[in-house]
Amino acid sequence: MMPTKRAAPTAQIIGDKIVVIGGVGETQAPVNAVEVYDIKGKKWIQKEPLNNALQSLSSVVRDGQILVMGGMSSDSNPQDSFLSYDVETDKWKALPSMSTPRYATQAFEINNKLYVIGGRQGKLPCAKFEVYDFETKKWEELPDIPSKRVFPAYACSGSRIFSIGGLNEPATEGFSQACEIFNTEDKTWKIGAKMPTKRADLAVGVMGDKVICAGGLGSEGKPLQNVEAYDWEADTWSEIKAMPTTHCSCAFTLLNQKLCVIGGLAMGGPSNRMEIISFK
Repeated sequence: MMPTKRAAPTAQIIGDKIVVIGGVGETQAPVNAVEVYDIKGKKWIQKEPLNNALQSLSSVVRDGQILVMGGMSSDSNPQDSFLSYDVETDKWKALPSMSTPRYATQAFEINNKLYVIGGRQGKLPCAKFEVYDFETKKWEELPDIPSKRVFPAYACSGSRIFSIGGLNEPATEGFSQACEIFNTEDKTWKIGAKMPTKRADLAVGVMGDKVICAGGLGSEGKPLQNVEAYDWEADTWSEIKAMPTTHCSCAFTLLNQKLCVIGGLAMGGPSNRMEIISFK
């Protein structure tokens, strides 16, 4: 078992090691724990902790190191930190801070640049969007996300970044059908066709030339089975076969051009189901 009990850490795989960083501990406060599972040795190893306890971090892997962005500290304040962790040397290094402190962001590496999008500041959505150039070692602010939402889904394909669904701000406006596409080449946003189903906290993945959106929390406050595909060339949505069970607040990952939707909340409470979605 992992040495530190926690929820919502950030995790990445480096070689034959699974690295788990930060999260929310048993006291409902952020933790600074960094622990590595050695797949070959089948054991957990405690590593150099974060300088500050943080939850709701985002991370990517680059050149064998884990890059960690933002987070929320023990005093509930959002952070602007940008850190790198070397698993082999067990050393942390501070990199140039982001322009905007925030947590629960999404990050993508595209063409030697790191794009950090969205997130939250307190309970409010943050529409900020910025990019770090690994060559110049500088951050650049990009145009804000067109609409403010919490719990949206983000996906990336080539030079495109997609921002889909979520809960509108203010929350009285309900769940969103937004589909917004950022072109990293000309640094502009495009408003795409609305997603047929209003929802937040959904699973998302790119298969071929389609963005697949599955499950999530719907307008009636219930988890969904719906699966819809967005064709960005035609700017159209289509409905595909629904999942056998409902999922929101779930884990998800792409494997061999299939979207694996794992656990989360179902109609009857926490789920132990995994659904595999393919699209042809």
